[in-house]
Amino acid sequence: MIWKNSKMSTVYYDADQADENVPCVVKFDDATILVEYEGDGIVQYRGKERSPGHFELFSDAVNGKATLHMFPGSKLLEGSWIEDGAKGMWRVELA
Repeated sequence: MIWKNSKMSTVYYDADQADENVPCVVKFDDATILVEYEGDGIVQYRGKERSPGHFELFSDAVNGKATLHMFPGSKLLEGSWIEDGAKGMWRVELA
């Protein structure tokens, strides 16, 4: 399933202001997930479902590791991330 009109909001664990409603694409295929958005170029986080609704993702482009979690039937994923030592939380609304 592909969610082409999704929105991502990111909170940082420092003084940076949150980024809200950033366009992104989310793709689910069996037990895998891809989250793609425009950063300094296209950024892709890919991962696997570790248990129902719980995903662990990685991005080589930004040296990133992240988690996303969702309840069954929900259109909202939430989790945390770390990129080159920076940390934060993110929320993805599927649309």
